Amino acid sequence: MSYSWSQPMNTSPFSRYGVGEINVIQSSHYLGWSNVSCAFSDPQFLNISNPASYAGLIKHSPLFDVSLSGKSALYRSDYNDTITSSSGFNLGLNNMYLGLPVTKNWGLVIGITPYSSQGYEVSNSFMLDSSNVTNRYTGDGTVNKLFIGNGFNVLNKGDSSKLSIGLNAAYLFGNLENNSSVIFESTNAYNSRIQNRTMISGWNFDAGIQYYKRFRTANKTKLYLRLGATYSLNPQVNTKSDFFAYSFVYNFGVQEIPKDTLEFGEDLSGTVYIPEKMCFGLGFGKNKNDQKVWDCGLQYERTDWSNFHYSVLFSNQTVLQMAQSSTIAFGYRITPTLDWSNSNKSVFSKSTYSLGLHSTQSSVMVNDTSLQNYGINFGISLPLLSSRSFSRVNIGLEFGRLGELNKNRIEENYIKFALGFTMAPDTRYDRWFRKRKYD
Repeated sequence: MSYSWSQPMNTSPFSRYGVGEINVIQSSHYLGWSNVSCAFSDPQFLNISNPASYAGLIKHSPLFDVSLSGKSALYRSDYNDTITSSSGFNLGLNNMYLGLPVTKNWGLVIGITPYSSQGYEVSNSFMLDSSNVTNRYTGDGTVNKLFIGNGFNVLNKGDSSKLSIGLNAAYLFGNLENNSSVIFESTNAYNSRIQNRTMISGWNFDAGIQYYKRFRTANKTKLYLRLGATYSLNPQVNTKSDFFAYSFVYNFGVQEIPKDTLEFGEDLSGTVYIPEKMCFGLGFGKNKNDQKVWDCGLQYERTDWSNFHYSVLFSNQTVLQMAQSSTIAFGYRITPTLDWSNSNKSVFSKSTYSLGLHSTQSSVMVNDTSLQNYGINFGISLPLLSSRSFSRVNIGLEFGRLGELNKNRIEENYIKFALGFTMAPDTRYDRWFRKRKYD
């Protein structure tokens, strides 16, 4: 028996699990420091992982954030002392967000981003009565997340201390298709295929809280501490499923000709369980003239995918076993020059540089063992337009490995990347959404 893995669509073979590969890239900037964002609120970046951060938006300075993301990966497997490998690449729109500072202590964000996606092809071959037979499993589709969130300052003592809370209301929608086929090498044999198509729709809610406290040392250095936490509910999302099993033959080994319908079902209503998620974050840094010189953060998050299930399963359908997922991440960023109005300073000295590390026990299980995911991240955020604009170009990279060939007999080595643009008005000349008193 031999196994081969490939990625003809847009994600990875591991997207066969659950509702697909979960999108962890909330924005291109935070990818640069391992998505350590739970405790942070920045007026020049939108942080949808904690809706309490929306309260930090500055009045008359709305933000529009859009980014592309992708992944290049190499997959290797080792079965029966036979090592096979394949590669995959995907690129697409990652997010579109609009952040609106409603009042001094109230911020609102609306946007859309992928929640998860599938795009895999997995096959194994074996001999049966001197004929080669291939079992092939394919899947594709995307679940999108359309959301609106609000963040409020319940305590605001300027740059001294703040306490914020927030809530996101998200609508999940999309379609997932999973096919399993049995293909015979003989041209006269009847092949078979089973198609499962599922439409997903439903609401999801997550809430967050953040606390900020500034300290002044003996030499008048301004340091600050940040704390943050989020909780995402575990909804029962509605599903509509179609099931179709049929036999077919290949005409001249190319064209597929259906023969008999074996079984089918249409518009079967059910639910899918999306597990709850908890996140805790800690941040520490240094301020100068109300701007961040450097900061670092530590974050822990947990999602229990072991209870994932569909309420409606067809006769052939099984749900791959999943595990509890947890991540510990560390991030650091620094801005060498805060004197943006100094034309003698280059744009690179005024940019923000970030570094991150994370260790994740993934939800993917192979041979009853949860795969480990390790990654290192890098990022740069370059200011645009003028010294008083929040407009930026954000670039984030992650180099990582999921699984280990010697231990799990399968692994994925990947590079994730994101390129994003944050657009905002110049604070000296433009005031978006500001009502003018005189024409």
